[in-house]
Parts: sequence; C-alpha cells; structure tokens
Amino acid sequence: MRRSPLIFVIAALLLGIVVAGAFYYHYRSSPRFALHQMATALIKRDYQEFYTYLDLNSILNHLMQETGKDLIPPEIPEGDYLSQLGWKMGRKFAQNLLPRILETFENNLQGLINKYLDTLTTEDFLALEAAVAMADIDKQGDQARVTLNFPQDGQLRLTMSRSPDGSWRVVSVNYADLKQVLKKALL
Repeated sequence: MRRSPLIFVIAALLLGIVVAGAFYYHYRSSPRFALHQMATALIKRDYQEFYTYLDLNSILNHLMQETGKDLIPPEIPEGDYLSQLGWKMGRKFAQNLLPRILETFENNLQGLINKYLDTLTTEDFLALEAAVAMADIDKQGDQARVTLNFPQDGQLRLTMSRSPDGSWRVVSVNYADLKQVLKKALL
C-alpha cells in the first residue's frame, strides 16, 4: 500500500520532466529564442555572438532594394526614350556593382554598428529585453515576421528565416521602421 503513492509521485515527476523538456526543446527552436539570444549577446557586449543571428548580406541587399525604390521616380514618361534608357542602364550598372559594394560595406557596417551598440545604456537594454519578450511573431514555416514595439521609438519589423541547421536569423529589416529608429537615435 505504501508503494502506490510513491509510484504515483515518481510517475508524475517523470511526466513533468518530459513535458518541461518538450516545451524547452520547442522554445529553443523558435524565433523568440533567437531574439532572446541576440539581446543577451548585446547585453554581454559579445558582438560576434550577436552577428551569428544576423544575415548582414541579406539585410543589406534588402535595404539597398528598398532605398532604390526611394530614388526611382514614381513614373517615367513613356515618350521620353532617353530617360528610360538612362534608368535601364542605371539598373544594370547597379545590379553588377551592388555585390561588390555590399561586400565592402558589410565590414565597415559592422564597425559602425559596434560603435552605436557601445553607446547603449542599461535603460536601452531593458527596453530591448521588454520588446523581445513582448514581440509579435507570425511564424509560417521557415519564415517569421517579427514586430518589436518600443514605447518611445515606435516599432521595428524584422523578417527571420530558419537556416538549414535549425537556427533562426534576421534576414531583413523594414526600411521605413529603420529610418524612424535611426532618426531618433541620431537626433
């Protein structure tokens, strides 16, 4: 008779451990875990770890495409063949030159990002942790749309992608949101 309650307690404990392990495994393979790891790396000022969660080449490529849309006029007159030819040549030139620019710019960009990150205060880190904890994540397969809400700075929308090893990386940043964040940071 005494073994019955003991067996029940052991079985409940084992079941609890298995359920907790399953939840932890699910959490570790989620975009939110990657965001928490990024925030932790920033707090520790471990920038190498931080960059493992960023695909800078993809982010820069996406931002270049978005900034290019700002430079293209909404409508080129159809009868103006010279302007159309100029825009077509400019696009071809940019497509061929863009990979080289991105490669060079990526190294310089990391240095600029590091300098900016060194200026962050404890209050900024707390705001970042809160934004990550409250992030709105819409995961669809191997892609996730993430919205980080900052009370004073607005929002920052990111796109994350699962890499073949199962980890999540930021592959694009919303250009309009980034412009607003940078404006507030630089002013």
